[in-house]
Amino acid sequence: MITHQKKRFLALLTILLMFIPLAGAPQPARAQAGTPFEVLAEINSLRIANGMQPLIENQYLNLAAQNHADWIAATGQGGHIGAGGSTAADRALAVGYGGGASVRVTENWARGPGLTAYSCVYDMWAPSSAHINNMLTTWHNEFGAGVALDSQGMTVYVVKFGHVVGSVPQQPPSVPSGPTGTPAPLIQPVATAQPNPDGSVIHIVRFGQTLWAIAEAYGISMITLLEQNYLTEDSAIYPDQELLIVPANLEVEEDVNEDDAEATPTPTEEPTPTPTRTPTRTPQAQAEEATPTPTEAPNPAGNVLANIFSGDTLWIGIGLVGVSLFGIALLFFTSSRLK
Repeated sequence: MITHQKKRFLALLTILLMFIPLAGAPQPARAQAGTPFEVLAEINSLRIANGMQPLIENQYLNLAAQNHADWIAATGQGGHIGAGGSTAADRALAVGYGGGASVRVTENWARGPGLTAYSCVYDMWAPSSAHINNMLTTWHNEFGAGVALDSQGMTVYVVKFGHVVGSVPQQPPSVPSGPTGTPAPLIQPVATAQPNPDGSVIHIVRFGQTLWAIAEAYGISMITLLEQNYLTEDSAIYPDQELLIVPANLEVEEDVNEDDAEATPTPTEEPTPTPTRTPTRTPQAQAEEATPTPTEAPNPAGNVLANIFSGDTLWIGIGLVGVSLFGIALLFFTSSRLK
């Protein structure tokens, strides 16, 4: 009897142990706070509020953005350098964006707990010059987005902006619908600055102005603006920052001086004839004339020895004397032998 009760107890205990894992409270599934469509709609709403054309959604950019969002969520590493050291353009080309043509791609990303698409666009990206430059771009014409959820429950947003070099995309017939609540325009019209006396033009950046808007306002290329200010396409600009639009022209000042010289000619005086004076004799000249330098009389023609033993011919005379003495000695020697 006791053995049978033990068996029943063990059987009940086993059944209870099997149901313990199921007794816990169910964990609610975590859902991301926004969708790719919502963040794209918010960006286009921002562009329309600022009088700009909406961007066109591109499925390749969507895929590249989603891949990077998933990588950030999986690794916990934020930034624009992704898997294998890839850049935003590398990731777009890897999924086929542009079909092998030359492309230009920039990128925004953000991460936060319960981050909505609206808060991502207006609270995290809009205050940053670099991010708002991308959202209000006049260079790119396409974009794509990706959203992911990391292990800590934080939402990751990635938006890619791009264009294929030389492409002329068609504008979409209507703006995608999505969450509204567009704030006041964040950009200001660019008022061009007047040239300085040296010919240079310096622009003072105001809040919300973009590099593209500044380049268009002054009628210069984006490349020129970037090179003159040592910037890149991803560089951020800040309010009150000075940008060099036109370098100083040193030739302008020279031209102005020449024009002034032509406009106001310097009066020239008529030359006054200088009277010709009769040269006067100086005391030194008169002294030279009063005391003529005595000239040496020529040597007599017959004074041969004096000519030979004078000046540079001294050694010639000595040589001749030596030869003569040698000849006389030879003569006496010869005559003595003959006797």
